[in-house]
Amino acid sequence: MLKITHILRKVAPKRHLFRPIVCKTTFKHFVAEKNSLRNLIYPELSKYNKYFSFKSHSFLSRPILFAVSILTWLGFDQDEEEKESELIMTLKRAVLCTQREEYEKAEQMLHLALRIAQQQQNQQGILYCYDLMANLAFNTYNLDKAEKLFVTVLQLLLGGGIPEDDIKVIHISLKLARICQLKANIERADIGYKWCLEQIEHHDKDNEDAKLLYGVINDWYAQYLLDIGNSAQALMHLNEAYKVCNEIEGINSEKSMLLLNDLGITSFRAEDYNRAEKFLQEAINVGNKLEDKSHLGVIHANLGLILLQKGIYKEAEKSCNEGKKLGKLYEHTESIEQSNYCLDQLKMNMGS
Repeated sequence: MLKITHILRKVAPKRHLFRPIVCKTTFKHFVAEKNSLRNLIYPELSKYNKYFSFKSHSFLSRPILFAVSILTWLGFDQDEEEKESELIMTLKRAVLCTQREEYEKAEQMLHLALRIAQQQQNQQGILYCYDLMANLAFNTYNLDKAEKLFVTVLQLLLGGGIPEDDIKVIHISLKLARICQLKANIERADIGYKWCLEQIEHHDKDNEDAKLLYGVINDWYAQYLLDIGNSAQALMHLNEAYKVCNEIEGINSEKSMLLLNDLGITSFRAEDYNRAEKFLQEAINVGNKLEDKSHLGVIHANLGLILLQKGIYKEAEKSCNEGKKLGKLYEHTESIEQSNYCLDQLKMNMGS
């Protein structure tokens, strides 16, 4: 979910009333919630690998299914399953360790799996191990290590004859662009995102994998544009991401709700408060239809802050109280903190 700290840090001081949608905007939250992308290259392990299926607002957490079994993809015939099971089981153990947040053990398992794959001269297995290592480094915020590993994956792909405009290459390049953004290497990030957008245009949008990646690129690029203060362009790309999300997930999905929230916050940045209110109200309407309402409190609090900005104090108080209520119900600390902040600001404004 979009963090207002990253969006509004360049806003004029008089608009200091906005707080982040996740108040504790640590690097951990930013990476885990916004930079996870289900692995487009090796989805065959997804049934074991919930680690690469984060509950981020990005609609890419949807599985990308290629009709290949794990053994066939790794280059094994069915009658070789017993012979090669050591590599498979080691990879599964690594994934399980990652699920349990036993990251050191997961890395040890992946290094073991890599040695096994190298001994077997299994190039696909080697590629998969490096990609898992890269994702593990990425999610544990070791960006330098993640960058080197993703470059290795990219080199292996291209060296294996995969063309530059292949969806796998675009996907890894997108992650590298994101790393550049997080490391504040703006020039490289900008080049990377634009290259990904250009390359994905060559793909048929009727291809669901390409459509999904197109949506993700637009989503991540929008965040980058907000970081550099280009809210107008960010809105355009967020709208593209939202359209794709609706086509794939439906208009009443959690991902659509969270993208509507992002559109509302981005509209605020563009000083279009009426549009911001409209987007957030739509997000709440969608959220009310969902079984999981854990994020809804924060959206109510954000709406309260926008209403406060517009001087509609009664409605702002009502929205923030609802956010606080939902936060307590779902033990969602960020919702409570955001709502309390809004209520404090409301008292200050009404008392002045």
